[in-house]
Amino acid sequence: MVRDTVHSLWTDPRAPNPPTRLWRDWAIVALLVPTAALEGILRDEVVWRPVALVIGLGLVPTLLWRRTNPLAVVAVAFGALIVVAAAALFGADGSVGLYTTVYVLLLPYSLFRWGSGREVVIGLAIILVAYLLGTAADYTGVVDAVLASVLLLFPAALGASMRYRAGSRLREMDQVKLREREQLARELHDTVAHHVSAIAIRAQAGRVLAASRPDAAVDARSKSSKQKPRAPSPRCA
Repeated sequence: MVRDTVHSLWTDPRAPNPPTRLWRDWAIVALLVPTAALEGILRDEVVWRPVALVIGLGLVPTLLWRRTNPLAVVAVAFGALIVVAAAALFGADGSVGLYTTVYVLLLPYSLFRWGSGREVVIGLAIILVAYLLGTAADYTGVVDAVLASVLLLFPAALGASMRYRAGSRLREMDQVKLREREQLARELHDTVAHHVSAIAIRAQAGRVLAASRPDAAVDARSKSSKQKPRAPSPRCA
């Protein structure tokens, strides 16, 4: 059962029709760039200021591709955080980075919302490695570590929930369309069957009257040949 679940997750395709870059994406980028720059320049306790500035500013553009390339942006952003955290373990006195880089929490949401099952598994592994190294580099207690894990995984859970809801709505719409097609097919079948039955009855009546009333038989046959089935009014399927 566990193997089937893992296989189903691994082979799950991407969510359909991910939106491309929207106006609000550009607005977020336009807001984050000066904010990160000001924090990196004006905040006093920034460790490795040039590195923090490069990371804080360089990862902002990943938000523009977070829906169409969720695994790639997760690999770039959290890969950079992994390198910084690993370096901090051996040389930095404190956490390397800006508070503004909290925007990377949007990436786990996009990964679980739009990525394929394979991308979700690989991206989650990268995110967990970044979390473990970051916690080790700046460990402040069990409570803070747990809160950080909740803060990191909550967007991922929210993205998975939104994906499930969207999939459920899509399946419901498909079922409604299928039921409408079946109903239309039944109505077409009933209408055609009714007219064919009427034609057959008139033809049989013509045979019965052929011996005694030839004129009536010809009239019945002519009416039956002119009888055409009519389809019901078209409906949207």
